[in-house]
Amino acid sequence: MTTRKTHTTAVVLIPPEAIWPQVQELRRVHDRNFERWMPHITLLYPFAEQEDFAQVVPHLASAAAGLQSFHLSLSRFHHFRHRRNCTMFLIPAPEAPVIDLHTHLIHALPDYDDTAKYPGGFHPHLSVGQFQHRHVKRDQGRFQAEWTPIQFRVETILLIYRAPETDNRFIVAEIFPLSG
Repeated sequence: MTTRKTHTTAVVLIPPEAIWPQVQELRRVHDRNFERWMPHITLLYPFAEQEDFAQVVPHLASAAAGLQSFHLSLSRFHHFRHRRNCTMFLIPAPEAPVIDLHTHLIHALPDYDDTAKYPGGFHPHLSVGQFQHRHVKRDQGRFQAEWTPIQFRVETILLIYRAPETDNRFIVAEIFPLSG
């Protein structure tokens, strides 16, 4: 398999649109990528070039079919510290099924393991925005106090891409159902 990677494709979990409003309310104000990305939990990124989808799609379909669907809750905020700012995010709970899914995908497509190479390994999260270092803890505490936990069932993984014809917004290319 040819391994060419791009930041214009990814494999993600996307919560059902019915639960987006509360997440999008925060993202609309605080996430500079609000227009580019839908609410999501990244699994594999960067991923295959669009021209290589025919090679990777069977592996994604097979990996998804070998995994059970599961429930997640988004109830707790945390943040990553970067050089210039922080990214605040919601932690999916329980994390174990998302981590297992990620591991399963990397076994199926080992050349796309970039998300496993961060210090401390893969940390599933749903980003809500970027914040200044000096304000992140205050804002995180405020968001946590006002947050109503969201629960949903993960039944699919999705292959997404962005291109000039999508106004550089990510759209869904393929949906892969998890088993029962």
